[in-house]
Amino acid sequence: MTPEQRLDRLERIAKLFATAGLRARSQFREQLDILMDAQMRNELRFERNEERFERLVESQMHTNQRLDALIDIIREGRQGNSSPNV
Repeated sequence: MTPEQRLDRLERIAKLFATAGLRARSQFREQLDILMDAQMRNELRFERNEERFERLVESQMHTNQRLDALIDIIREGRQGNSSPNV
């Protein structure tokens, strides 16, 4: 192989490396964009879930308050009913 052929071969290889590098960079950017979009969608879902959990906590607190009030009513009723029978 002559020196000129070797140089031509090296030039072709260098071009292939450059083309492959550009293609990899482009693919990386596309994948990064996809990943960022997915992350933004997940953050939105988490926000919605947090709002739902807040409403659920408030509802549970309200239910607990009503249950406590019912328990108090039942206890008062039992105490009132047990006195006359004694």
